[in-house]
Amino acid sequence: MTRETGSDGGCGMQHVRSVERAFAVLEHMADSGGSVTVSQLSKSLGVSMAGTYRMLRTMVTLGYGRQLSDRSYTLGARLIRLGEGAIGQHMSAARPALASAVLQLGETATLAMLDGDTIVYTLQVQSPHALRSNVEIRTPAPAHETGAGRVLLAQLTDDQLRQSLARARSPNPRTSDGAYNQRIDSTIRQIRAAGYSIDEGDHELGMRCYTVPIPGAGRPFVISVAGPIERLGNGSEGRAITVLRETAEKISEGFKPAPSPKAIRPQPRGPGVPGRCPVEQP
Repeated sequence: MTRETGSDGGCGMQHVRSVERAFAVLEHMADSGGSVTVSQLSKSLGVSMAGTYRMLRTMVTLGYGRQLSDRSYTLGARLIRLGEGAIGQHMSAARPALASAVLQLGETATLAMLDGDTIVYTLQVQSPHALRSNVEIRTPAPAHETGAGRVLLAQLTDDQLRQSLARARSPNPRTSDGAYNQRIDSTIRQIRAAGYSIDEGDHELGMRCYTVPIPGAGRPFVISVAGPIERLGNGSEGRAITVLRETAEKISEGFKPAPSPKAIRPQPRGPGVPGRCPVEQP
C-alpha cells in the first residue's frame, strides 16, 4: 500500500493527504446541508471519481457515511457520538470564560448553539443574586422567538435564513406568518449591522438579555448575559457588550485548529555522519 504524504521539503511535519481528503469529504457533506454525489465531491476536491468513490465507500463501511436511495451520500450516524463528545469538551473549556463574564457583570451568562431551527442552551454559569435569569440546558426552543436565537439566525447565509423563516410559525395565532417573518427578517438584519442584540422579556418577563455571536465556531454559537432590567439598565449596554465580545473571543480560540508545529531544520552533516532529522521537541 502506498502512503500519500506531503511535506515541507525534508524533515518537517508530513501531512497524510488521504486523511486530509477524508475530512474534506466530511466537511463538504456537512456544508451541503444534505446529500452530495460522487461527481460533486470529485469536482470540489479535485480527486478522481474512482478515488472519491473509494473514500465514500470506506466511510459508509465504517459508519461515518451513508448512501441514500438516490445513490448520493450523506453523513453517517457514527459521527453523532464524536460530535457530542467534541461539543461537551468545548463546553467544559468555555466554563472559565463564562465564569469570568459573570464575575465582571454580576449576571447569569449562557452559551447557546443553533440546532436546525432551534436554539439549544449548552452551558450556563449562574449569577450570585437570588433573583436571576435561568434557562433549561439542552432544552430546544424556536430560534426566531428569542433575541439570542435571532443572533444565531443572523449567522446564517441569506438563503439559509429564508429557508428557516419559511419554516417558522408566529407564536401569536392572530398574526400572519408572513408579516411575522418580515419583522423577524428586519430584526435579524439590524442584528447583523450592530453585531449584537438586546431583548427584554422575549424569554423571561422582567429580564433584559444581551447577546453576541462567537466567531469561528464552525456553526452558529452565541454568548448571552441576562438579568433583571433593574440591574441591567440602559447604562449597562456598553460595558456588557464589551465584556461579552471579549469573552466570545476567548471561547473562539478553543474552536480554532491548533497550528502545525514549526519544522526543525536537519542537523548539519559532519564527516562520515549521515544527515538525519532530530526528534521533534514538544
